[in-house]
Amino acid sequence: MRTAVTSILCAIAWSLTCAGTASAQLGEYDLCANGKAQIVAVSNATCQDVAAAATAVAAAPAGQTPAALRAAGWKPLRSEVSDGGRSFDLVAIRGRSALRIRRSGTAPDLDGWMAGRELLFARGTLVGGARPPKGTVLCTSAFLVSLRGHPGGLSAAHCGGTRSDGTTHRRNAALRRPPQPGIVLGRVQRNLARTRPLDALVVPVPSGATRPSANVVDRGVSRPPWFVIGSARSEPGRRVCYSGRTSGIDQCGAILVGRDRATDRLASRIGRTRVVCTSIPARQGDSGGPVYTRPTFGGTVRAVGITTLVFGLFQTMCFTPIGPVLDGLNATLVTAGGG
Repeated sequence: MRTAVTSILCAIAWSLTCAGTASAQLGEYDLCANGKAQIVAVSNATCQDVAAAATAVAAAPAGQTPAALRAAGWKPLRSEVSDGGRSFDLVAIRGRSALRIRRSGTAPDLDGWMAGRELLFARGTLVGGARPPKGTVLCTSAFLVSLRGHPGGLSAAHCGGTRSDGTTHRRNAALRRPPQPGIVLGRVQRNLARTRPLDALVVPVPSGATRPSANVVDRGVSRPPWFVIGSARSEPGRRVCYSGRTSGIDQCGAILVGRDRATDRLASRIGRTRVVCTSIPARQGDSGGPVYTRPTFGGTVRAVGITTLVFGLFQTMCFTPIGPVLDGLNATLVTAGGG
């Protein structure tokens, strides 16, 4: 009740005395302000925490919103058109807090790598703004890693495919922003399936002020992202979730236990790769997506694996564990919000 009253008071007028708490509901924003064609909402922060950022944004032209947020200590992640193009939503993070701002004007060109985004893999060249070439495959992005100090993004190896000579079949990748390719990433950097029974690959990630990369699980602009703070083992019975471009965000269930673990062995033989199966259904296009622990009330999760295949009559989701992938790549998981 107290949190609801706080949100209502904050919605009436911006006030430095509004001490809006961290999200009242897990994985949701709290509304802080609504006025002057601007909506401000926060997660894991108070209204007072974002007062300076909101004031700076209100004073800046729409196109300078990302710069105003950076100057206020926030990292802008993505923007999205709303209200038929009359306004836009923008998501930014600071530490393990998230901020959503809606304001009128033209949306800035801001987007980058996050887990749970839609990817394109193609044999032919991908061009931003052009139609994808024939044979392009849709998959999902997973976690951000570091290979010898260089960032890379994980997805499933079968999205790229492997030829009989060991080379990657669809080696060109892009971050899709429907209805067309949005950000061309480049060629697949590493394909673990070439040498190991692991369904994982690495693609380049964008960089720069308007092309940020962060190890968070994207949940659109209406919900705050989950912050990836480390990894966890794929233990039988563990509650896990995944996000996929087809099934959507936060598809949750548990890793199979007991006799059901036989599904893992059968799926591994069929797919010729090491997998762990769950009770969660999945669909085509979810491949490559992040599998993570059940979110905490602080908005954090741990990486568990990469969605690998849909198996059986009930379309069970199986995944490649993150530990062997990191070992095989000699990579480290990038953590968000201070580790």
